[in-house]
Amino acid sequence: MNNESQKAQAFVTRLLQNPALHGFSMLQQEEQIIQFLHANAAQLAPTLSSNQFFPGKNWSQIFSLLIDNLYEVINAKLLPEVRQLATEKIDYTFIQLIQQHHAESGQVGQQVYALVEKLLAKPEVRRAYTGAYTILKSGIVDRYLDEIFLRKTYIHFEMTKVQRLRMGRDEIKNFVDLNLLLKPEVFYVSSGARSQQDRATGMVQNQFAEKVAEALKRELKLLPEPVLKSIVHASVSFNDNRFIEATARLTAIFAARGQAYHPNVKVDRGADSPDKSWLSTARRNYKFYGFDVKMLDELYKIAAENIW
Repeated sequence: MNNESQKAQAFVTRLLQNPALHGFSMLQQEEQIIQFLHANAAQLAPTLSSNQFFPGKNWSQIFSLLIDNLYEVINAKLLPEVRQLATEKIDYTFIQLIQQHHAESGQVGQQVYALVEKLLAKPEVRRAYTGAYTILKSGIVDRYLDEIFLRKTYIHFEMTKVQRLRMGRDEIKNFVDLNLLLKPEVFYVSSGARSQQDRATGMVQNQFAEKVAEALKRELKLLPEPVLKSIVHASVSFNDNRFIEATARLTAIFAARGQAYHPNVKVDRGADSPDKSWLSTARRNYKFYGFDVKMLDELYKIAAENIW
């Protein structure tokens, strides 16, 4: 590592030690640092271009150097966690309940991790991945699916009767976890994803998602087509495709929740709990974000009753 990289890494490491970032996931911390650098460019540029730091470099060069080192610092912790999620936490035996074909879980996990690792090299994927990764680390999926299976109302019906998933709660948990882990795969077709994506909602056109699913068959050969479809449809608006799988619709909501999720948030007296507040807003704006409003209604009731 050269002297400039050492200085850049020391600088971003110091920023990451800010107590205000405590409790945020690593990708949320990364986003906060990037926003800080953009917002404070005018104040930082004179100091960082001085002889003490990066003499002779303009702000664009300094910013690029800091971001490269920020990714390196975050990846040192992020990639091992993603590998663990892909190869240890997710149980892929649910795949055998979708297609009558045995797939070795270890091989599936390695194939999934290899793609995620490749995708995380792209800055736009890292931003798209923040919500999904944060929710995967939070345990939110488990607690909501426990309630969904206990109640056996709309979401349970959509998964078991409409999507026809002949599997139990644990298998569906693993299915949704895989959806979240691979949600940014719409960027696999890198030349088109950025232009196709709606910047406000993170959604892509249904036609584009279908092309991605076809392309991914070559990359994720051990995943059956119904699983690939569910994963890419998690980035398609329910307004554009009313036949989107229930697992995809649920994944889209969870990933969006993860963008603003912070486990240590303090709730003012008399205010709504964090999930209830977020779901209330999502219900009002469901058409804009392409959510299934009936799913939001059920999740809202769950959050309200459990004070989540």
